Amino acid sequence: MSQSGLYPDMYRDPDEQQHIVAEMTAAIERDPTHPQTYFRRGNAFSNLGQYEQAKSDMDKVIELEPLNAMAYNNRGGAHLCTANVEAAIDDLNRAIELDPSYKEAYLNRGLAYLEVERLDAAIADLSRAIELDPAFWSAYRHRGIVHWIKGDQDASYRDYLKAREVAGED
Repeated sequence: MSQSGLYPDMYRDPDEQQHIVAEMTAAIERDPTHPQTYFRRGNAFSNLGQYEQAKSDMDKVIELEPLNAMAYNNRGGAHLCTANVEAAIDDLNRAIELDPSYKEAYLNRGLAYLEVERLDAAIADLSRAIELDPAFWSAYRHRGIVHWIKGDQDASYRDYLKAREVAGED
């Protein structure tokens, strides 16, 4: 089975994403005051790998809704994808400050910490994401990678098995 079959939320159809960009662009042209249209378009840009455009749209969401934790998280992810790790960490810190139960923000900040080799901080954030959602397979998978890098193959293997279990793999 393909990865997209196992994890359908990981794959985004590019044609569908282009359609969302076009639809949201038209909506923004009609009324540029709704943060949700920028948010949806920014997510579509991100799914298309167009991270600068995604950051620009998340900037606009944050301008319109300064307390939108998801916009900070998503802009942080776009920063991470463009190797601007410190900006990513700043945005992810803000997302967590706004919503301390935001598991995806802990996951993303854990990945950012991994990028700058702050391995203990990465494990702490990935563990917090798991505490918030014990079925969060991606957090187990990434924590397992960090354990492997740290040389703890036993913990890495346990997380690998747990990720497979919660993802429903055989």
